Amino acid sequence: ECSFAYRKGRSVKKAVQKIIDYRERGYVWVVDADITSYFDEIDHEILLKEIRKYVDDERVIRLIRLWLESDVVYRGRRKRLLKGVPQGSPISPLLSNLYLDGFDETLMKARYKHVRFADDFIILCKERPDAEDALELTEDALKKLRLSLHHDKTRLVHFNDGFKYLGVEFLRSMIFRPIYEDKPEIDNEPVRPPIVAAREKTVITPRVSDLPDTAMAEAFKEALEESEEENLDSFFQERPEIEPSASKNPFLRTLYLLEQGSVLAKEDERFRILKDRMEIKVIPAIKVDQVLVFGNVQLTTQAMKFCLEKEIPVILLSSRGRYFGEISSFKITNVALHKRQFEMADNEALSLETGKAIIKAKINNSKVIIQRFGRKRKHLSFASEVQKMKLMLNRVSGILMRDELMGVEGAASAMYFSALRTLLGDEWGFRKRQKQPPPDPVNSLLSYGYTLLFYNIFAMVRMHGLHPYIGFLHKLRNGHPALVSDILEEFRAPVVDAVVISLILRGSIKKEDFLLPRGRGSPCLLKGDARKVFIRAFENKMNSSISHAPTGHQVDYRRCIDLQVQGLRQVIEGNMEEYKPMMIK
Repeated sequence: ECSFAYRKGRSVKKAVQKIIDYRERGYVWVVDADITSYFDEIDHEILLKEIRKYVDDERVIRLIRLWLESDVVYRGRRKRLLKGVPQGSPISPLLSNLYLDGFDETLMKARYKHVRFADDFIILCKERPDAEDALELTEDALKKLRLSLHHDKTRLVHFNDGFKYLGVEFLRSMIFRPIYEDKPEIDNEPVRPPIVAAREKTVITPRVSDLPDTAMAEAFKEALEESEEENLDSFFQERPEIEPSASKNPFLRTLYLLEQGSVLAKEDERFRILKDRMEIKVIPAIKVDQVLVFGNVQLTTQAMKFCLEKEIPVILLSSRGRYFGEISSFKITNVALHKRQFEMADNEALSLETGKAIIKAKINNSKVIIQRFGRKRKHLSFASEVQKMKLMLNRVSGILMRDELMGVEGAASAMYFSALRTLLGDEWGFRKRQKQPPPDPVNSLLSYGYTLLFYNIFAMVRMHGLHPYIGFLHKLRNGHPALVSDILEEFRAPVVDAVVISLILRGSIKKEDFLLPRGRGSPCLLKGDARKVFIRAFENKMNSSISHAPTGHQVDYRRCIDLQVQGLRQVIEGNMEEYKPMMIK
């Protein structure tokens, strides 16, 4: 799956998409390599030895040898090739691809992620030390093929610094690329991969909006708005088939397994969902970034092994959303980062400032949500609650102790849920926020939504190498991912609460969709079909557009959360002085 040149169904476009997929999974360090005079340096004996693995007819081998050693005319002089493949030969692309087959296997066995187009390849890693090791392995593997790297053109680079590959420029989360025709590679292509000499049109895709403040960027923003698309990635991105987490430009694509009694199996590079031995759905594995398993759903050994190899987290929950555990390889390669994270958590002053930023965002975002829904309902008054929340918000900056901060947060939350009770009305039986067990439909929806959001954030925290259990606002305790809870606070109201309010006020979810408590202490539970309705609404919200406050750029909620995780990592690593929270307007 790493080679994209001279193969049916493969293309530059698909190679670029593969790189995008790896980047979004956290592979941000790149070995940008160049082989010295590759097509001229191919060793005939090594190549023929490789061919013999697939061809046992010596007459064919002799014919290929004659082809390789044929005379060539260069600048009027005839010369016999002692090494290399003849340019213009119809089988040269196939032979040059085959020559690097063992090289591909070496990297794949070492579990490196790489993308190769003929002799042009890059290796993607999560950390710089891994990239350095990959470069060393690359030199050793090429040496066995009597090839070498062009050291002046080979470098280690981070996506933040930018690099160019196959005529496409990658910079941070931006992609500057030509629009290629969507056609498969053909068998009679030239030996060397074509380089785009002239670009018909260049597209800037703000996948995570690091767009510069330029006239060109503004023009593209206007074009996006006029087209009513979140981005222009439709030139490269196929529409995913995963339901209900489908979007035009997916990030952290989530497979929800809700059908009780179903089985997740793996066949080749596809996931198959089965029930009663009947196939329900087939999903390309490349389109899955995490799996959420609800209740009585089985996974085959092959599916679990594949998820572990590809570092796809599998979260196990009850059918009602209660967390059981995670299937994970527990591979930890960020010990130095974790050490800094522990040190920051021990720094009371720095932890307090980070916690204050988070609470500011939580209070502000809660207030804005009440104000938004209140504007359309003039007969309801939230002036008192909103005013008190503003006062609480203004107090946060002067707080000197964590306990005082949590006290202010608690008072602001009480005002918020009081306003929420007024907004939803008495018929839903909602009095206050109550977690375990949820006594009414509103609390049940909130708890279910917070669970979904929590494990989306959990995956992003792990993706960026942070320790999910070491936070700065919430107290550390065994079994509690404190850092995930910290980040969750900023997004409770704008994501989950907004979804719950909308579903109730629009009548998309009704009281009949719940199993009401049978007695004191028993929970109110959402029924199966209504859970699917809620998840679809949740995914629509996560894929909807929002202005990312710290940068001012337009992104979807998942990328917004991801940017916040990255910002927190920058603070931990000492690259940013303070954490900038996500505050909606």
